[in-house]
Amino acid sequence: MKYFFCLLILTVALTSCTETEKHNSDIGIDTSLKLDKLQVGEITHIETFFNGDEFNSVTEFELLKELNICDTNELEGSPCASCTPEHFKIFPFNKRKTLSDAFILQVKALTIMKGQEVPLPMRHLIVFEREKGALVKVNGFRGNLIATRESESGIKDLVIRFYIPNEGAFMNCLFIWNNGKYKFESVEAIDGAGGHGSVKSSAKAAVSKEVYQTLMSNAILF
Repeated sequence: MKYFFCLLILTVALTSCTETEKHNSDIGIDTSLKLDKLQVGEITHIETFFNGDEFNSVTEFELLKELNICDTNELEGSPCASCTPEHFKIFPFNKRKTLSDAFILQVKALTIMKGQEVPLPMRHLIVFEREKGALVKVNGFRGNLIATRESESGIKDLVIRFYIPNEGAFMNCLFIWNNGKYKFESVEAIDGAGGHGSVKSSAKAAVSKEVYQTLMSNAILF
């Protein structure tokens, strides 16, 4: 696999662009689809710093409490993370459902979840939906949400940035909702291991196939 990624420099576009174009190139999404605000194709860039003092709503805290993955009260000596914005961020993704019934949870790296002793080595992104009254995990990613894109279905497409340690590479991948869960669509950009930005459209199918296998073999999708 390392040999394959050493050859990626031949299939990754090196583009000269304006600062705005460069920012979008780093994300790796086709900005020609961008329309008016909240219209199909609009891209929303996301940066999560985990530095807020409080959640945007009581619902977010109640969802964490329901998931039972963190301490609702800070307990002295407890290794478990507290249910605060210091460790968790919640995003809506489905316009047809309330936040309580459908949301994405971003978890900070080095967070210790309830019942665990080892900190998460990297950021985790988990998609939940409510089924028959209970929250159910739909998707799990060991990665960082960096952008969403509006879709015709009302369920946002996701751009997730992954780091593969043994490849020394960052990969921006597009996921699209399909048949009740997010499915890998394509790799949009690669940095490291011979990659220097957006993947050429002519090579995207072949490179995406290899990247998907890399994500699976490294247990990045769970």
